[in-house]
Amino acid sequence: MSVMNTTKAQVNSIPIVVDELCQACQKCVAREVCRSKAILQIDRGEPPFIDPNRCYGCRACIPACPFGAIVLNGS
Repeated sequence: MSVMNTTKAQVNSIPIVVDELCQACQKCVAREVCRSKAILQIDRGEPPFIDPNRCYGCRACIPACPFGAIVLNGS
C-alpha cells in the first residue's frame, strides 16, 4: 500500500455536497470521517458544505455519505 503525498497545490478537484441528495443528517458520517474538518454546517437541518480552504482532497467523505450526496466537483 503506497501513501500519496498530497499538498494543497496538487489538489485540483474537491468534493461538493449535492443539496438535493443531502438529508442533513443530525449525525453526519461524512463529517466524522473528515480529518481536516472541511465539512461545515451553518444551520442545523440545512445541508453542509465543503470548505475548499480546509479540504485537502483525501475524498474519504465520498463513500462515507450513505445518500451519495458528496461528489467530485464536476461529476
